[in-house]
Amino acid sequence: MNPLPAESAPRRRGRPADVDPERVALLALRHFAADGYEATTMDDIAALAGVGRRTLFRYFPSKPDLVWGGIEPVVERMHAVLDAAPASESARDVLARAMTQALELEPDALEATRLRLRLMGSDPALIAFGVTRLAQNRDILAEFLARRLGVPADGLRAQVLADALSSANFSALIWWARSDDDDPAAVVVAALDTVLQGLPA
Repeated sequence: MNPLPAESAPRRRGRPADVDPERVALLALRHFAADGYEATTMDDIAALAGVGRRTLFRYFPSKPDLVWGGIEPVVERMHAVLDAAPASESARDVLARAMTQALELEPDALEATRLRLRLMGSDPALIAFGVTRLAQNRDILAEFLARRLGVPADGLRAQVLADALSSANFSALIWWARSDDDDPAAVVVAALDTVLQGLPA
């Protein structure tokens, strides 16, 4: 797929024009896919997006930040569902609904997510860079499971289950990114059901 065109208007001095970080990230991810992650510099991305180097670094301090930049909204949507779920809804159904709603993405965001995950799946250093971000997701899951199971959030059962769910979720998304499947939520829910066998409602 050809990259989006860079801004045609000349760059003005002084305060930079509004920048859409999601658009810049998508441009970068497409360029990584076409020309290689290691071969692409931040200067290349700034030129492609039609923004100054300083402006680019304000939004994305590094290339790994460009790759990982889309995870926060997904985690926030999942967190909101888990926090607001009624006690009458089974733990499995809450988790499935939270993961499904978190992955309700517009076409550009869906493309960016697939490109991000393909790149992560091919570069262990990128996964290592994002460990702390993945840990946020695990902690949110541990808190939810602790409430449902009546156990401490930092206890063995909640932590092991949360780690298993978080790892399965990420593994399923990497698989989805490499496949022709169009629905990441269905893949993630299938992985959820595999892990939750034996978990009480």
